[in-house]
Amino acid sequence: MPMQIDKYPDNWKDISWNIKQSCGWICQKCGKQCRKPGEPFDTHRNTLTVAHLNHEPKDIRPENLMAMCAPCHLKYDAKHHAETRRKNKKGRQ
Repeated sequence: MPMQIDKYPDNWKDISWNIKQSCGWICQKCGKQCRKPGEPFDTHRNTLTVAHLNHEPKDIRPENLMAMCAPCHLKYDAKHHAETRRKNKKGRQ
């Protein structure tokens, strides 16, 4: 699902940067070293993202945020995304 930036705090870029920086650009789920700023892009699989563990973009408490590589983040969010799609589909009927 694409990121809905309007649901995030205005300073989300700074918050997510600090989370990624603090873990050394390593996925906190699988331990993979991800691409650091300035390194050439090779694949999205090496992109580090920041996940909201409770799926609430406004909840920026440190215990709710975790740096994850894109594959781990997608896997973590899969059930939540499926439920959201189901709810949206029901709402349109």
